[in-house]
Amino acid sequence: MLEDDNISSSFFEPAQFETGQSSGPDAPDVQSFSFKPELNINISSISNPWDLPVGGTDISSILSEVPLPEIYLSAFSIASPNAGTVSITALNKILSISGLPHATIEKILNLAAPTNSSRVNRGEFNVALALVALAQKHMDVSIENLIEHKQDLPEPILNNLESINFNRNLSFSAISSRPPALPSLQADDPWAIPSSNGYTGYTEYTAEPSSHFTPSTSTVVTPPVTGILNRVEDFQWFLDMDVITIKFAPEREGFLFKHVNYIVESQKRETTVVRRYSDFWWLMECLVKRYPFRILPALPPKKIGVDESFLEKRRKGLTRFLNFIARHPVLKDDDLVEMFLTEQSQIAEWRKNNTPDLKEEYLKKRITPEMEARIPDNLDERLNKVFKKLDDTIDHYRNMCNLMERIARRQEGMATDYTRYSLALNSLIEKENGCYIEDCYNCSQVVHGLEQVSNHFQKTSSVMEDAANATLDNVLENLKRHRDLLVSFRETFERRDRLAVDTVETLNSRLRANQAKLSLLDGKEGTEQETERLKITIQKDEEDIKLQQKRKLFVRYCLYTELTLFHKSSAFISLLYQNFVNDQIKYSQQLYENWKSLSPKVYDMPIETNGFG
Repeated sequence: MLEDDNISSSFFEPAQFETGQSSGPDAPDVQSFSFKPELNINISSISNPWDLPVGGTDISSILSEVPLPEIYLSAFSIASPNAGTVSITALNKILSISGLPHATIEKILNLAAPTNSSRVNRGEFNVALALVALAQKHMDVSIENLIEHKQDLPEPILNNLESINFNRNLSFSAISSRPPALPSLQADDPWAIPSSNGYTGYTEYTAEPSSHFTPSTSTVVTPPVTGILNRVEDFQWFLDMDVITIKFAPEREGFLFKHVNYIVESQKRETTVVRRYSDFWWLMECLVKRYPFRILPALPPKKIGVDESFLEKRRKGLTRFLNFIARHPVLKDDDLVEMFLTEQSQIAEWRKNNTPDLKEEYLKKRITPEMEARIPDNLDERLNKVFKKLDDTIDHYRNMCNLMERIARRQEGMATDYTRYSLALNSLIEKENGCYIEDCYNCSQVVHGLEQVSNHFQKTSSVMEDAANATLDNVLENLKRHRDLLVSFRETFERRDRLAVDTVETLNSRLRANQAKLSLLDGKEGTEQETERLKITIQKDEEDIKLQQKRKLFVRYCLYTELTLFHKSSAFISLLYQNFVNDQIKYSQQLYENWKSLSPKVYDMPIETNGFG
């Protein structure tokens, strides 16, 4: 029997989820990363591949201690922030409704955001809006003047702010938007075992209470035994799967160390609950104790002194964590998972009145002879083949996640450059509009053509930003999901090696020795106490042997079913790349149409030098 406290320590190591201070699946988030150990390639500031060391005033901290009007927070929230930053293109959309000339907007953008940056943080964003306020009051637009007046800043005027469209067009990318082609039913598919009612059945089994178990005085929550292993047939569970979304709650709690609350929404259950990170950790601990031989998803690590970028990575990691659980054929029906997604009170309050039953899964279920017959004879060989390849496969997926993020960030950088070029061109038009020859027709045509070029550059920027966002939000996240699956399956092997201890041979040897002693003492006077002790020991050893044999069979069946589920995940890889290709076609077509529509406009621009008299 396993103690409830015997949890996989390696499962909870920070290596499961990388930060700037640890290594793990989120390789793009670290300060340095090696594609392969021997290459030792250093990547700095992966969120912006073009960042260079800069000196001078720290723009982002100028207004850090200044109380700002509500419009600063509203504008930042509307601009679709990601990891505590917004894109230059989004910032430019906000600046464009200020009514300021293009030249002034370009100056503000260059002052608030370095020219080699594709995103701005909240501090830089606030500086840009403060500079807008100065410009609207016809004050000098400079960092020096901003610092001088930061305690008495005017409020920026941004008309129709809520009407700006920052929605991302991801219709081709959402994996859940359309069902995949269903794989054919495999002959050894454990999710399709025939039974009298057409489903696979566990038979309810009630274990005798162990000698060291002490009942709690509070309510004991025992997971209901449904008599069904799962309610799915082949991949039907994917079509009927739940979708979990996680958002930040508006306000943080706490006095000195403020903690973040997460709003968890279940699409299928139609519920919304508020949870803390510690609640996710508690759920994971419970699932590890209940289902040590199932694939359990990776959980982001604990960290003190977190910033917005880390919190955004953690939010995405928690989203992947819950969606994996909600789509697992066994875990999705766990009563604690159901409670976690539906209980309106805080988990801490719920735990005061309820003590969940954390006994292992095998104590409440048993494997029927039909189910046992489906376990292949070469299961160990299959498992070993997969295990040998896991480390290398995980490394490859970490590298691919890193590279895919770099691809998206470069595209995001190109979108920023197109925006900046459009601004520069508009500023040029404002400065040089009008010819020294009165009523010069050709010069006016050139100006009109430049305006069209600027507009199409801005459209190109929007398309590229949409493409980058589609890659970051969908393709990259689904690559990380599969990487997490690989890491989690490796953890399952590690827990098996550590927890699936087989002492049957030792118990059998002791059983035979005690039986021999008992036969020698049988009928002798004065040996009643020793005889009774041997009988109790023999009975206990026999029970332990049966329990271990049952557990050993259950572990093998669990590993077999999880291996098959792992194998089925290959279908999602195909779907991932189908959606990726669809995205590339979609956005390439949009870029083509954009440039094609510009072609006749630039060819209308005069090129005959004689026309400029």
